Amino acid sequence: MLASAMAEHPEVSLVAVTTGPTNLLAAVNCRDAHHLSRSLTERIASLDAIRTMETAPVIRTVKRAGAPLPL
Repeated sequence: MLASAMAEHPEVSLVAVTTGPTNLLAAVNCRDAHHLSRSLTERIASLDAIRTMETAPVIRTVKRAGAPLPL
């Protein structure tokens, strides 16, 4: 399965199967733009099941999920 293959890559911190026009979401953590480019073109794009890819680099994180607040 593609999700399992992507999860093996050290740069990938999240892989989720989704519905709608895309069927897979992955979060890829890279050192810089060059590392991102190499990860996308040499590692992820080389997987047989990849037909198209769309990227959306995170410019700034405003809030992250944390531990649930106590009731």
